[in-house]
Amino acid sequence: MVKLGIRCHLIESAVNFIGLLSRPLTTHNEIKRDNHNLHSKWIQYFLDFYNERTNFLILANTKIYGSQVSDLNILKKDYKENYTDANIIFKEITENYNIDGDDKSGDISLDLSIFENDGNQDLLLAKIEQEKKNVKIEYGVFRLVLFIFQYLHVFEDKSINNNLWNYCLKSSTFSFRCFMIGLLTLICQYVWTGALIYNVIIDYHISSDISIILITIISTIISSLYSYETFSSFWSSVTLYEFLIKLYEDNPELELSREEEDYYYYKIRHINMRKLYIKYNLCADFLSNFILPIVLPILNIFVILNSETAIDAILNSMAIFFIVQIDEELYRITEYSTNQETIIFTRWVISTLYCKYFPAYDKIFKKECDTWHNSVMNLSNRYRKKSCNGKVAPDEEGYKITGIDNGMVFFND
Repeated sequence: MVKLGIRCHLIESAVNFIGLLSRPLTTHNEIKRDNHNLHSKWIQYFLDFYNERTNFLILANTKIYGSQVSDLNILKKDYKENYTDANIIFKEITENYNIDGDDKSGDISLDLSIFENDGNQDLLLAKIEQEKKNVKIEYGVFRLVLFIFQYLHVFEDKSINNNLWNYCLKSSTFSFRCFMIGLLTLICQYVWTGALIYNVIIDYHISSDISIILITIISTIISSLYSYETFSSFWSSVTLYEFLIKLYEDNPELELSREEEDYYYYKIRHINMRKLYIKYNLCADFLSNFILPIVLPILNIFVILNSETAIDAILNSMAIFFIVQIDEELYRITEYSTNQETIIFTRWVISTLYCKYFPAYDKIFKKECDTWHNSVMNLSNRYRKKSCNGKVAPDEEGYKITGIDNGMVFFND
């Protein structure tokens, strides 16, 4: 196991994952003889770490031997500050450090091809020793994983309700189903609200029935409490919307082009979220869970007092309650699916930000290409070069795997 220089309590899964990203050559050298590769370890270590993310945050905040150490100050910062600090550290490393010893070349040579030749053993050992001396990268990776888990923890900490729009805050997949249902829901909510307001204006009389007055008071209190919960949930998510939009602006690599979305290694994970979709969801969420929770408790008073009978008053109070609640009721997705989308989202953010500064690991951590992916792509690339008759062959990035049948992999340009 890699020994880290970070001075705080870290669970084993955190040590493994942070060690993998901060010292990839060391990790690969340790696991290569066990018939594993960095891709499989990347998935295994991440899932172990993700499942224990709450324990990681709790234990890491524990004082060492009852005393405060400087590294605990990192944990006191929020996810925005740790995100900024991680970028600063990675930028300093890539600008001032080179694993081969060149000064300020801006290129970190973390090439796994060094393992292909036994004659490179001395060079490999030298690079591994150089990795161990670069403790700064450990703190960069630590802040990277810390900020994304702090970000996810906000949903539980603030009790943010899932609805047809805010699912995008922890998903890298745009849901066309949620888009269509959400658009129709928003139209219905405002049409119904407008119809109620119009009916109250043109035909309003206050009922003197004691039961109707009592129903009005009770239902208004309940409606106000529920509207406050809905309003608070949205208000807590606003900062997450803003941060995620900034994250996409700072890292345009998170948003794939239309062509990239068809690449097999992205398509199987359904990575198609865009900054525009997040902005749309923010606007729709604002209209549904900010404006309506303010208007409906007030409207509730006039609508129910305008009822002719107690039964009408009860039905009207339930109808108004349903208008606010409908966007959450129609958002039906299993806990397993939600967890799966969150895992893909978290892994995508970590890998994209990491590979932005360490592009040598783009295929392994970001594209998540396993050995068979690379072998097929290299074979297909050699075939295209041979068939080009001296012309420049397109880069392997241009290949899109469209299907797998009976062990055969099919490509399209």
